[in-house]
Order: sequence, then C-alpha cells, then structure tokens
Amino acid sequence: MTSIADLIVSRRDFLENGGTLFSGLSMIPSLTSDAQDDDALLLHEIKLLSGMADNTFKQLWTNLGGITEKELDWKPSKESNSTRWVIGHLYWFEEWLADTIEKKGRYLTDKKPTSIQDISFQEVKMKFEIARNRVSELSKSLNPEQIKSEINYVGRFDLPIRELLQVHVLHMSGHRYQIRYIRGTYSRVHHTNKADFDPW
Repeated sequence: MTSIADLIVSRRDFLENGGTLFSGLSMIPSLTSDAQDDDALLLHEIKLLSGMADNTFKQLWTNLGGITEKELDWKPSKESNSTRWVIGHLYWFEEWLADTIEKKGRYLTDKKPTSIQDISFQEVKMKFEIARNRVSELSKSLNPEQIKSEINYVGRFDLPIRELLQVHVLHMSGHRYQIRYIRGTYSRVHHTNKADFDPW
C-alpha cells in the first residue's frame, strides 16, 4: 500500500525527476524559482491530502454498510472500543479539525480527544459529512503562510497545520481499518457475510 510519505516529495526530488511528477491521477506542473516551488508544492500536497481524506471517508461508509444497532455496540473484548465509539471519535476529530483551522469552537474548548456519543448514529453520519465538507473547503482556501502556521494539538504540543492535515489522513485511515477489524470479528462470531461490507 502506498503511504503518504511515498506520495509527498521534496523539492529536490521533484526537480531531480525533471520538474514534472505524477501523483495518483494528478500531475504537478514544472516550476522555476525556489519560493514558487516550495509554495506550489505545499499547496499541491494539501490538495492531495484532502483528496486522500475524501476517498478514505467514502470507503469508511462503504465499510459501515448494513450495520445494525446491535453490531454498532458490539466489542471484540470488554476493553475494546465499539464501532459506535470509533465513529463518534472520528466525527469529533473532523469537527475539531475544522474548528482548529478557523481557531474557534472545539479548538478552544476540547483539550483532549473524545468521542461524541450523545446523538444517534444517523445524526453522527449526517454531521460527520457536514464536518468533512467543511474541512475540505477550508483546506482549499489555505494559503502557504496559513499551512505553515502552528496550532496546539489538543493541549499536548504545537505543530504546523501541514502536519495536522497529514495526521488527519493517517488517523481516519487507521480507525477505518479498526472498524474493518471489529466488523470482521463480529462476522466470524455471528456468521454474517463479511463481503457485504468488506470485500477483502
């Protein structure tokens, strides 16, 4: 599987490869000056990360297809998180990320990661999609200075918006695979058809 590190290239690698590279189905145009190179590649990286997040979001809901209320609350062990908890956590992170980019709301109040559990699954799905669209639009509007600016990561340490958006893709992908594990285990225990939600 291709990692983010494989897809994000340094300016030196970019220039050594002739100034034109393919990443997925997108082509990075040839550039000239160092400052323009850095800013253009930075903006392309954010566009790429946003596309990866959009794709992971779509795959996530494919992996949640046909899930029942009973399965949402099932845990592989009593110490594990349920699928409902994981989705509530992903929704919280998406909303926190949007607020972080705008430096308001949850960014100012939520000082540790959590999971939103006080609304129904259908409402979480709807609000999660709204938050995903919001993050996607905000990411498109960022300029290089904003992308390089630092925020505080849930009261733990400071990091640039660029790195936060990298963390975001890895975070959603990781929890998506956690859901595949939980549902796959549930399928083996309860003899459901795993191929209905996860063809692998």
